[in-house]
Amino acid sequence: MNKHNWLYAVFMVLMAGQTTAQDAQSVLRAASTAMGVTEMISIQYTGTGWVGAVGQNFEPVMDWPRFDLTKYTRTIDFESLSSKEEMVIVQGDHPQRGGGGTPIQGERHREYMVSGSYAWDMQGDEVVAVPAKAELRLLEIYLTPQGFIKGAMAGNPTAVSRNEYGERVTVVSFIALGKYRINATFSEQNLIHRIQTWLPNPVVGDMYFETVFSNYREIDGVQFPGRWHQHKDFDDGANLPNVSGGDHAFGLESISNVTVNFRDVKLEVPAAARTTQIPNVQVESTRLANGVWLIGGGTHNSVAIEFGDHITVIEAPLNEARSLAVIEEINKLVPGKPIRYIVNTHHHWDHLGGIRTYVHEGAAIITHGGNRHYYQEVLRAGPWLLEPDRYSLYPPEEWSEGYIFETVYEKYVLADETRRVELHNVQGLNHVVGMLMAYLPEEKMLIQADLYTPAAAGVVPRPRNASNRTFYQNIQRLDLDVETIVPIHGRAGSMSDFVEYIGEM
Repeated sequence: MNKHNWLYAVFMVLMAGQTTAQDAQSVLRAASTAMGVTEMISIQYTGTGWVGAVGQNFEPVMDWPRFDLTKYTRTIDFESLSSKEEMVIVQGDHPQRGGGGTPIQGERHREYMVSGSYAWDMQGDEVVAVPAKAELRLLEIYLTPQGFIKGAMAGNPTAVSRNEYGERVTVVSFIALGKYRINATFSEQNLIHRIQTWLPNPVVGDMYFETVFSNYREIDGVQFPGRWHQHKDFDDGANLPNVSGGDHAFGLESISNVTVNFRDVKLEVPAAARTTQIPNVQVESTRLANGVWLIGGGTHNSVAIEFGDHITVIEAPLNEARSLAVIEEINKLVPGKPIRYIVNTHHHWDHLGGIRTYVHEGAAIITHGGNRHYYQEVLRAGPWLLEPDRYSLYPPEEWSEGYIFETVYEKYVLADETRRVELHNVQGLNHVVGMLMAYLPEEKMLIQADLYTPAAAGVVPRPRNASNRTFYQNIQRLDLDVETIVPIHGRAGSMSDFVEYIGEM
């Protein structure tokens, strides 16, 4: 290519980019006018609907468990980039299976706030700073129709058009907060019908996030969608068996009120939210028996068990950072022995988020047989661009061959000349299908997740529930001689305390 033709090609590429940006701004201006966003500085909308407990489905092939929203209010101030989200949640008529607090007794109130780089919750009159959630809560402002228009107009948007469901639509896209690509689909009437993006998640990587808007009507001078339907992750219903996990995460079925241009909605950031930093991962190890350690320091525990030439770890919760800290602690406690197995109690995401870290470390996964296909998808999921983990950056060869799974249906034994550990399936749970617990017969110790949390000293025990009862029945069914119960949440407790707690339930 000669110099003249090269300069012409560069000029045409630049012009094409400018035209794309200009077309995007034209679409945004038309939508801003049609939807009443041009002069909008704040908005509040109230409605009713439902919410799903993401990552807490009863079994991998099912959708997220749902609860009713008897009241939902969101107030956004676009000038200060602040948002207050309030909701009242009840169990409703939804199946009482799965996690996320199922079944909810009475009403559960939630208040989530963000203002710029500060985030906090309100639990009654108590301020609970949650700095790690500030970025995603700020992003949520741009995932509303009005927030998207304002954010895209202030950014560097691009646009493409396509046919969709028999209509010619325009998709406008921009990068929010320096890394999140957000797309919005505009109809021929200049209304937003869909917003999509991808969010970092320690289980599935760049998790798909989509909200579909419909039933537009004019309220308080603005065109506002009367129905919101939100998806988190993919529900691959076209293929059987569906092992992709849940999908439907949130829905507003009825909007009762919309008010714009409040003048007193800017949130005052509490001192606790201003001064609290994202905490470092804390690891505290407690020796439970010879060669057995409870590794806590946070909301979720792991248990390290030493064998003659290796280590087995029970549970890899939360995320990679937590698992790396636990692995480092294990290497200090038992130097020179590799972690050969990671035992996963169940598939809920807060107990699954670190499992990729252990596979990268060289451990094989021991889990219920019903989880295998789902976990294969988790290990092969991609992309992982927003928050890449070690597994995605340096994938081990074994994962593609399928050599990293040992599966349990009713009983599995890990044993050598030094120790015996029995893994048992917990039957009859409504919390989750395929729950495993680990029994150490020599130590008379039982390790379990979500079935019983011994109360801390001086703390009133939680109300008894169906999982407590089912746990007790399984101990009896298996005729286990238990003296110590070790939870994945909280501190270890005695069997006698559990028997007293369960009472005549």
